[in-house]
Amino acid sequence: MRAATLLSALASTSLAAAAAVMAPRAAAPRNLKVISFSVFGSGCPYGSADVQADPSNTALNIQLSDYVVQSGPGVSAAEYRKNCKITLNLEYDSGFSLSTITTDLRGYADIPSDTKGQCQNTIYFSGEPQKASYSVALPGGYDGPFALRSDPDIVAWSPCGGSTAILNVNTQCSISSTNSRGLIAVDRISNKLAVRIALQWRSC
Repeated sequence: MRAATLLSALASTSLAAAAAVMAPRAAAPRNLKVISFSVFGSGCPYGSADVQADPSNTALNIQLSDYVVQSGPGVSAAEYRKNCKITLNLEYDSGFSLSTITTDLRGYADIPSDTKGQCQNTIYFSGEPQKASYSVALPGGYDGPFALRSDPDIVAWSPCGGSTAILNVNTQCSISSTNSRGLIAVDRISNKLAVRIALQWRSC
């Protein structure tokens, strides 16, 4: 089992190194636009999501204002788990390809001592096979703000040869079944569940 793990680690390192050789970094293009975005899932009712490109064109900011996972007496099982899939249609100057570097998800959690919670992010480009998934465990007794930061080992780039890309972001949070009151929700200060995706660029 250790040998398999080691081989997997070496393969990941080799792929990452190859990507680094094949992908010379470039300054961000002058133009990056979120042409449109669509949302689907129990965690993002219509009108509760907002997506903006950072003015530096090196990040995308997603805010969910009505993302609430809860447990406790009288709470239906459907409230124990929520997800929100956001599909972003991006347009930028031709001659570039982009990838995600890091992802930060910030929210608030109050987890009963007799159970546990979890949040997970999955990010991928439409038409590309690679997906990056990251999770944060929220143990019983946790009460306060939380942050999920991901740094991918293998970088997936959007296709070259165009000026558009479709980026998919799926956020899932859950609390294990319990009769105690629990909560995973928007940050109490910003009143948003915030996801910030840092971008890097290369010339095609």
